[in-house]
Amino acid sequence: MNHFIFVLLVTTIYFGTNEACKKNQVVIHNELAPGIVLDIGCRKDSIVHPPTRFYSLKYKDPFYIIEFEDNNQVPHDEKWYCMLSYGTRPKYWYDIEVYRQGYAPRCGQLRSWIARTDGIWFTRRYDSPPGHVLDWMIQ
Repeated sequence: MNHFIFVLLVTTIYFGTNEACKKNQVVIHNELAPGIVLDIGCRKDSIVHPPTRFYSLKYKDPFYIIEFEDNNQVPHDEKWYCMLSYGTRPKYWYDIEVYRQGYAPRCGQLRSWIARTDGIWFTRRYDSPPGHVLDWMIQ
C-alpha cells in the first residue's frame, strides 16, 4: 500500500508541474488616427533578413498577433523583429526587436506594442498601462 501511495504522489507531482506551456504573444495595436493604416512586416531570428509576415492594420482594428513558443534547445535563440510604418511623404517608421528569449524558455509572455502619432508605446502586462518607448524615424 505504501508503494502505491508513493507512485501516486510521484505521478501527481510530475503531471501537475508539467502543464502545457502557454504560447508567447507579440501584440501590435494601431492607435494612430482614423484613416491611417499601420503597415507591419515581421521576421524571425535576424534583423538583416527581409520580413516574411506582412499585415496592414487599420485604425482601432482589434490587433495583430504573433504566437510562438520559446526554443527549448538553445538559450537566447527565439527573436522576433517587426518593421512598423505609416504615411507616404513623410514616411514614419521603426524597425523593432519585438521579442527576445531569455536564458531559460518562458511561457505565456506578452509584448504589447502600440503605434500612436507621438511614437511607439510598450507594455509587458495586461494589467499595467503602456509607456512611451520610441519616437518614429522619419524618411
